[in-house]
Amino acid sequence: MKKAFKILLAVILLAAFFTADYYSAHNNFITNSNIFVKNDFEKTQFDHPEKVWDKVFFGNSVVISAYQESESTSGYINCGLDYGVVTDLWEMIDEGYVNIGSELVIGLNYLTLYDDFETNPTYIWHKKWYQPYAYFERDRFYPLVTGCFERFINGESVPPMKYSYQEKAIYHGRVSDTALKKKLKDYEKEFFSKPIDDYSENLDALEKIIKYCNKNDIRIRAVHMPWNPTFEKPQLVKDVHAKADAVFEKYNVEVLNLEDEFTKECFYDTGHLNYDIGSPAFTKRIDGWL
Repeated sequence: MKKAFKILLAVILLAAFFTADYYSAHNNFITNSNIFVKNDFEKTQFDHPEKVWDKVFFGNSVVISAYQESESTSGYINCGLDYGVVTDLWEMIDEGYVNIGSELVIGLNYLTLYDDFETNPTYIWHKKWYQPYAYFERDRFYPLVTGCFERFINGESVPPMKYSYQEKAIYHGRVSDTALKKKLKDYEKEFFSKPIDDYSENLDALEKIIKYCNKNDIRIRAVHMPWNPTFEKPQLVKDVHAKADAVFEKYNVEVLNLEDEFTKECFYDTGHLNYDIGSPAFTKRIDGWL
């Protein structure tokens, strides 16, 4: 009996632990706290605490910098993620971290579909099922706990820890042509020489998302995000664009191509629009379509 009781107690404790861990991971503990620096998804959650996001505009940092949600009349949430890729969006949907109501627009460029792009490791959907939440968030929890403990044992008071409102990164002005050329050389070495096969996982995820939307009566559309006309698009960028279009054509998804619609004055660098000229122009251009 004692052995059975111990086993039952262990099972109950494990169940309680995993329930608490699941609750912490899915109930925006860090998002709702003001003592942690938030990632871009958590910033969006903070601005939109509602359980269902009716209209979502997803993409990477080029969507963050291009679409001014506060100036738009479309009702779309700017769900741009720094270093976000399409597989991120699929994991967000598949694991229940985002619930889309009626409409989804995906903003694409070659990096949004690059399989080996180093996305932000703190996004909650990257947590393995066997990892406790506190362990997954150790880089944020550990300095907080140890810092408070050290001050306590030294007899020091713990100051109130509070970050002010946090915004996603936007860009003002323009990078010089010299800096842009250097950046493109770096991109040529890091990205533009990659084989098209390095985009297969994200293209597969794109199909999964389309099927999910069709099954759940969610209108899905896509936008090819702007490219700075100062420089010719590399062949890889064109090839990735064509691969994505083939997927959209297969499922009859509406696509808006804005790659070549904006002048160089609108850009901060190769793909990020500046918040002074480019972002207002982009928001005005896309608002009616959205």
